[in-house]
Formats: sequence, structure tokens, C-alpha cells
Amino acid sequence: MPRTGANPARGIFFQPPGTKEMAQLTDLTTDSLVELQIDSVAHGGDGVGRLSGLVFFVTGAFPGDRVRARVTHKGRRAVWCSLEEIMESGPCRALTGISDTLACASSCLWHDFLYPAQAEWKCRIVEDNLKRIGGLSAEIKWLEDPQLRTGYRTRAVFHGDGKVLGCYARRTREIKTAMPCPSNHQRLLHAFQSLQSAGIYGDVQITVNPEGDEVLVHLQKDSPEARLRFPLVNTGDDKKRHHFVFDGVPVVNSSFSQASLLLNRILRKKVDTCIAGAGSLLDLYCGSGNFSLHYCDSAKVLGVDSNVHAIRAAQKHAPGSYECGTETLMKKLIQESVWDVILLDPPRTGAQQLIHCLKEARAKRIVYISCDPATLARDLKILSSSMRWHLKEVTAIDMFPGTPHVETVTLLETD
Repeated sequence: MPRTGANPARGIFFQPPGTKEMAQLTDLTTDSLVELQIDSVAHGGDGVGRLSGLVFFVTGAFPGDRVRARVTHKGRRAVWCSLEEIMESGPCRALTGISDTLACASSCLWHDFLYPAQAEWKCRIVEDNLKRIGGLSAEIKWLEDPQLRTGYRTRAVFHGDGKVLGCYARRTREIKTAMPCPSNHQRLLHAFQSLQSAGIYGDVQITVNPEGDEVLVHLQKDSPEARLRFPLVNTGDDKKRHHFVFDGVPVVNSSFSQASLLLNRILRKKVDTCIAGAGSLLDLYCGSGNFSLHYCDSAKVLGVDSNVHAIRAAQKHAPGSYECGTETLMKKLIQESVWDVILLDPPRTGAQQLIHCLKEARAKRIVYISCDPATLARDLKILSSSMRWHLKEVTAIDMFPGTPHVETVTLLETD
């Protein structure tokens, strides 16, 4: 039976019902055990429990779980833990244990998190970040494809150390041999297994066409055996990159594309509703034209991205509509031109370099696509502070079922 109060480093801490808050757990150290009731999940996917004024983040724990957790790191007001034991499962947990078997658990933490609870908490995470970081209130709409909660992933990066090909364990650089992940499309799994059998044990990115035969493989180090098995192989030294076309958009080897080309259809459809009727469109961080290429025949479109390979592919489909450039060029286009819609899909770090410039943009609408609710909230706070831009709609889209990640499409308009 666990004891109340402080204990040596490997002791167990818990808070019996009805007692006052314990002392600040000054003896709580790395490797200590603690019993917690999990009441929510945080941005990033960890379960959250509270004890004696401290917040505990427990990887792999879900709301309603009663858990025993092992401390891995302690801050002033927060403690990070690994999940040692599920003492009592909450109503959100599927009793499959799938997530525990996955080498890709660095991201696939939520395969045991039941729907609709998974959807509810993703919306809560977006809503909480907007309120806590951005000072904004918004009703969060939800979009998903219930038929694609598994088998949806068409692009993945695997890591190798010369002996093993697999995935990084969560928050480490330890490589674990990849097990079949429920998220992965069958063609992605087959390509990975083929590279393993070919003796490829260096970093590799694989992108598959879920409705065709193409498989893009980008290797850290060239391999004649891999080239025999896959015609569309590139390395970092190649000046030209292979690509295939999916839904009218070039998918370029090693350039950014959505993790799921199938779920990308939901995202594009939502963005289309925000762009509708635009006569001019500035597409920032455009990649190979995922959101704008199909508008080039009916509107003035200019897309900018720093990836030369993606831009070259887009230019072949729409000459004159895409330019290679950094935020310096993006700022110039924002400041010197008038646009019906400015669309941006920045990396996870957000649009810090552009956001102050966007405050003064001469546009009717801004459509901000984000894969990180925290950086989105930070940027929206700055945009909203100008009093020119008003938050009209926020939609969370489940582009990553079985993980804590969520894509968000935000529409802002001027008066």
C-alpha cells in the first residue's frame, strides 16, 4: 500500500481523498513514483494530473485514467512522467494496448484513445490555446473522415543508425525497429519493408501514391539496390527531384506534402470554402501549389515558397504563377500589392516573421492553416490586436487520427 508524503527517490507519492494538499513534494525526484488521477490532456498529447500544486504530464495517459507514473523530469511547477501502470482505465481508453507496441509512439500516442473523445479533446486543445495564449474565444468546428481513422498515412520519415531502420522513441534519439502502425497505408508499409530487406539503414523518407503505383524514396546515402527496387529514388545531391501528380497537384520527392494525400482532400475542400469567389490569391509557403494550383485558370495567383524543387514542379503546371523566395519576398508582396485573399500554411513554428506585416495587409481575407495550435494562437493574437482583422471561423481537421496532432484552418476578415 503506497504511503502518504515524502519518500526516498524511488518512493511512491499519492494524495488520499479528503486530505489537505500535501507539502510541495520537495523529495520528489527523477525516478520517483506517483499515483495520479488524469483529468485532461495537454497540447502535445500527454495526460494531465494535479497534485499538491504541481501539474503532472504523463505520456500515454488519458482523461479518467488512474495511473502510477514515474518521474522523468521536474520543473518548478510541472513534472513530466512516463506511464508505469494503468491502475484503473478511464472511459476514453480502448483496452487494446496498440500504442504500447508501436515503435512510432513518438507521435502515435492516441491509437488507444477512443472516438468521439479523441475528437472532443483535439477541439478543446485548439480552443484552450486560442484562449490562453491568444486571448481569443471561438467556436471550434470539426471535420474528419471516419473511414480514414487508420491506413491513411502516405508519407513518413524513418531513421537509421547503420544497423537498424525504424522510428525515434518519444523525446529521444533511440531508434526502434518500426512495427506495423495502424496509421500507415499498406503501400507505405510494403515500401518500408522492402527497404529493410535491401539493407537500407540510413535516414529515408517515403511517399506513396495511394491510388497509383508511384513510390518516392529519398535516401540519406545512395543505394543501387534501392534504385533497382524503386525507380523514383533521389538523394540530397540530386539537382532534380522525381514527383508524381495526385489530385492535380505535383507531389515532389522530399518536399513537404501532407502526411496523408487522402485526408488532404478534406483540408483542400475546407480551404476552398474560405477562398471562394476570390479574384486574386497570394499563397505563402505554397509548396507545389496544394491549395492554389487549381485556381490558376480562373484567378490571379501568386505562390511563394523557399523550396526550389516544389516551385519548379508548380511552375511546370502554371508558368508565371509561382516564385521561389523567402519571407523577404513574401513581405514585399504583402506590402506592395492588393489581394482578395492571402493564404498561408507556415511550418510548425508559425509565421512570426510575417505576422506584423500581415496586420497591415491590403486584403479582404486571410486564411491561416496551421498544424500547431500554440503558434497559431500566438500569431492570431498579433493579427487581432490591429482591430482590422476579425476571427470569423476556426475549423479543426483530423489529419492525424491516432495522434495528438490536429490541423486548423482559420478565416479572418476585415470590416
